[in-house]
Amino acid sequence: MEKLTEEEKAYLEAAAKEVERQAMENPGVPIPVDPDVAEYMGAAPDDSMDEADIVESHDIPWEAV
Repeated sequence: MEKLTEEEKAYLEAAAKEVERQAMENPGVPIPVDPDVAEYMGAAPDDSMDEADIVESHDIPWEAV
């Protein structure tokens, strides 16, 4: 993440706290999170599998995809 202004950092911190609050009040319920906030919270995209890996791991014929 690039260098943040104080205003951006304050927004991201407040948004992260709100996500945490919602998650704590509603365990198990998915909480939509803005990608910038998710990155600030330490999330990273999961690129460990691509579509070919998924199809291969489930023996799904490509025609069905």
